[in-house]
Amino acid sequence: MKLTHKLTLLFCLLMVAFLSIACPGESSDNNTSLGLLALAANYEDPNTVCEKTIDGTYTSGSYAEVCKPNAGNGNFVRIENVKALGDNGYFYFFLGYKTAPTATAPTVAGQYSFVVGKSVSSANPYVWFRNKDYGNYQGGQTDSGANPVLSLSNGVDVCFSFGNSTTSAPTVHFWATGVNGADCKVRGSLNNDNAIVKYSSWPDSTNVLATDGLAAYFRFSSTALLTASKIHVSTRPIL
Repeated sequence: MKLTHKLTLLFCLLMVAFLSIACPGESSDNNTSLGLLALAANYEDPNTVCEKTIDGTYTSGSYAEVCKPNAGNGNFVRIENVKALGDNGYFYFFLGYKTAPTATAPTVAGQYSFVVGKSVSSANPYVWFRNKDYGNYQGGQTDSGANPVLSLSNGVDVCFSFGNSTTSAPTVHFWATGVNGADCKVRGSLNNDNAIVKYSSWPDSTNVLATDGLAAYFRFSSTALLTASKIHVSTRPIL
């Protein structure tokens, strides 16, 4: 962490401590302290995060590389303003790949993917995680997926976290802003209890998520059916 970033975080923590000690009986000062605590908790070292803006340069249907934080591989990902413009549009996020994917389902140990989209068969979106042991969602991969009561018609932030275990298949979590008190832009609001998906029972527990020197990729099946404004990647796991 750069010196300027350390000083910023230290200043926030010192201000919290000062206000808590100097004004213990004042509710307004307590509110200020709580606000600074929240600021400190959500502070992100620029080396640990990166963002990819989805703009006109992305070709619909293609597999594109996501930015990578200077600190290494991402564990937590936020997709901002996911919006369904029609039915059967899906967003895919891929981890553990040496080269760009050529198919939407992982085929090699160490590869994982996250999928969210709106099907014509349901008013609610579908969400699921995959690895090589799971193929098509409709083929039975319902254990690691969900059909949450959530609308994508007006755009919503969604986020997910991959556990960083080096000895077993990862525990995965999925949240959506506004569901169960979660806010994907407030790390402290995300926990195991309010996750829409929380899954670790992969058929092969030795299928560890590959990380060394690998990139992450994303794909929109059709930006005419599903869009998003930004992909935020962080190396700081939520859980």
